[in-house]
Amino acid sequence: MYAYIHETVVQNNERLLKFAREHDMLVIHAIIESSFDDGRERSMSHRRPEFNNIVIAPVTYESKIVTPLTPQKNEVVIKKTSHSAVDSSLVLLLNNLGINDVITTGLVTDQCVSSTVRGLSDHNFRVWTVEDTTMAGTFELRDNELTILNNTYCNVVNTEEILNVL
Repeated sequence: MYAYIHETVVQNNERLLKFAREHDMLVIHAIIESSFDDGRERSMSHRRPEFNNIVIAPVTYESKIVTPLTPQKNEVVIKKTSHSAVDSSLVLLLNNLGINDVITTGLVTDQCVSSTVRGLSDHNFRVWTVEDTTMAGTFELRDNELTILNNTYCNVVNTEEILNVL
């Protein structure tokens, strides 16, 4: 899984970012990062000790985006403390900018990506999820979630397909 993330997921995200930057497309990064060191504002699912128990303190190594995908000037970084980036200011930002189509990538497919895709779909955005830019705990989890999401909440495509459409 980790090899696939570094060799495929990160590289394909780099390709999409390069394309977006060259064509002045809006880029939004969503990260899990608490506002408090103890993470007291986290969602219930992020507090469950038997499940995630995710505490990522502010401005720490753990909250940084990997170097090849580092946000650049005029790219938005949304901090979140739940699975879905939609629970942040994302919908307001997209609506204010008149954006209707959203391309999603990232980790983890069956949690953060899926929650965000479903939320965007519920807010009437056309969503494209790029399968080879996302990963779950296993390929089976990823593929099952992408099958569920495809055609109901989003269109699942690969990097080549989305670059050809753009």
